[in-house]
Amino acid sequence: MSYIFVIPVLLTLAGLMYFYVSRKPELEPIVGEDLAPVKIHADVPEQTAFTEWESVLIRALDHIYSGAPSSTGNQMTHVYEPPSELARTAIASLVKAFDKVGTLHSSLAAIDNPNVSMKELGDLVTRDPLLSSRVLKTINSPFFRVATDVKSIHTAVNILGLTNLKNLIAFGVMPYALYKDPEHQRMFKTIWQHMNSTAITAAHMARARQDLDSGTLYTAGLMHDIGKLVLILLVKEPEEGELYPQNLDREYERLMATHLQAAQIMAQSGGIPEQLRTLVLSHHLPALLPVSQLECDAQQAKSLTVLFLANQVAKLISPHGTLLDDVRKLDQLDPSYREVVSKQEAREILLSRGLIDDILANTRLVQAALN
Repeated sequence: MSYIFVIPVLLTLAGLMYFYVSRKPELEPIVGEDLAPVKIHADVPEQTAFTEWESVLIRALDHIYSGAPSSTGNQMTHVYEPPSELARTAIASLVKAFDKVGTLHSSLAAIDNPNVSMKELGDLVTRDPLLSSRVLKTINSPFFRVATDVKSIHTAVNILGLTNLKNLIAFGVMPYALYKDPEHQRMFKTIWQHMNSTAITAAHMARARQDLDSGTLYTAGLMHDIGKLVLILLVKEPEEGELYPQNLDREYERLMATHLQAAQIMAQSGGIPEQLRTLVLSHHLPALLPVSQLECDAQQAKSLTVLFLANQVAKLISPHGTLLDDVRKLDQLDPSYREVVSKQEAREILLSRGLIDDILANTRLVQAALN
């Protein structure tokens, strides 16, 4: 008779153990300025935070879609003006350290398969000692709160989820060890966070439209500013708190090259997969050229427009996960692209609680990986 009472107790204990080990992590409350808030602002309820996101996003789209027809004169000068010979030589030397970036798209495509189970993903991670170490370090960092130290790769992968795992794989191909200067490291973190937010937003838009490859757009988002990660290393003796140059003109004035030119040199060395080159090298063009002047087909024009919009929306999220409300810094879309992706469509797709939750959770992940 005693077995009748013991078995239910054991089953209950097993269920509780499973719950505490496998549950999704709760994000820590804000603890100092270096931590990202759980919500857009740390001290407001979730619904209020989403309402603020909705308000800023609507104003942002109004600004993005209010652009006048492009004038290609001075705007295009630094897009096509060649870098200085000194900058070209320095960039050509630096891109050698980014040789693994060329494998990123194929690496992410291998796991971005709806038929791949989380167990299979865990098995994949266990075969890579460096990735395994990075996964465990991240999930056990103070930025995540789990009931106990996670020692199982499979448990860690289940908690992190596919998007966050892709982020860690992508970070693994970046030569972060090159960034010795603390200010260079800070610039890297800021740009890397923006690239991740762009990737998440672009993939979200592609899935919503259902006529674009979300995997390709995710990788394109992760790589669209790859040239900036190269050019950071050309910023000599940066002052504390110094920002990376905020636009193409300032980039060229400060570094004698733009991140597009750095990406072009990387592409020539095989550092950017062929299917991504148009997106990475042309992601500013929807603000500078009419869609009829793009040297790509209609499908690529759709992808380029989505990437452009994702890039602008991602600028609304600070490196700490707070919401920025100055929409004037966003680039404006040439009116000819309104037929490719309308403002109403963009608004319906981007006003998603799931999207902003994913972006803010990913902000935490990036901080955990880089601390």
